Amino acid sequence: MKRNIPLSTIRTFKANDEVRAYLLLKEKHLRLTRDGKPYLDIILSDRSGTIIGKIWEHAGDIEPIIDTGSPVGVRAIVEEFRGQRQLNITRIVPVNEEDFASKGFSWELILPHTEQNTDKLWKFVDKSIKKVNNPWLMSLLQLLIIENQARIMKHPASLRLHHTTIGGFLEHLAYMLNLGIPAAKQYALDRDLVIAGILLHDIGKLEELSGYPNNLYTNEGNFLGHVVLGYNLVDKAISGIPDFPDELALKIKHIILSHQGQYEYQSPKKPSFPEALLIHYLDEMDARMDMMKTAISRELDDGDWTSVKNYFRIPLYKPKKDSEDRDTKQHKTDSGKKP
Repeated sequence: MKRNIPLSTIRTFKANDEVRAYLLLKEKHLRLTRDGKPYLDIILSDRSGTIIGKIWEHAGDIEPIIDTGSPVGVRAIVEEFRGQRQLNITRIVPVNEEDFASKGFSWELILPHTEQNTDKLWKFVDKSIKKVNNPWLMSLLQLLIIENQARIMKHPASLRLHHTTIGGFLEHLAYMLNLGIPAAKQYALDRDLVIAGILLHDIGKLEELSGYPNNLYTNEGNFLGHVVLGYNLVDKAISGIPDFPDELALKIKHIILSHQGQYEYQSPKKPSFPEALLIHYLDEMDARMDMMKTAISRELDDGDWTSVKNYFRIPLYKPKKDSEDRDTKQHKTDSGKKP
């Protein structure tokens, strides 16, 4: 008789634990061991993180019945390999909401979602757009942002690096606007161009990524990438706006082509005017901040520091939650005292 193991999430997995979870199958690869025996190498995720899994037995029979982008029920032993947790999977079954709801399955367990209120984020974006006085930029934003509201509110900003959640794309834009609008004033830049450039710099992501539930690169994403796709979307939209100024069109297109900042980051151009430079640095900063916060929050090991298995390739300091809570409570107590 099997033990009734409670459902758990990736963030709570500990080495040597036997776990049971509903996870999203992100990738599957049928491979061969050195002895020529087939096994499955898979990547699984839920709202709390991502983990590698191995299926050693009956891999050839299992591979056709589990689909990428679909939820699966998993029983596994948590193992440690080269300093990282991975799953030795003993059982895996495809899941559908109707049959498994009574067993604790919910899409909320699996699909990562921004912790921010997307309605409030969109209101901020919409309010920022209404500040734009340039009629051509306003028309461009109407075509590419306002008319794509539903997609933008649900789309991730990337596949694995930053803001990878449902609503992550919107969060990325809102955070950049929140910093970029006052920065435009500080440096006496064209505010309308900064707002439009921020909102359009990653517009190609809507075609590069499929979005959830699977969030994979599309064929267009693999062949062309979001910079080229974004350039094409903007170019087509501008062609439909009568009398759009030539220089303004070139500046918007340059912002899209240069926002990655470096040729080695698939950027065809480097920023060549202040508004483009600002947008590049805002994009870089917001992406890296999200990546560091995510790397820290998803670290499974105990201790004050993460492993070096992260984008930055250095140990990252993990705040002590208990001490933070005490400091916060003490601050509130002290601030309530009369001087």
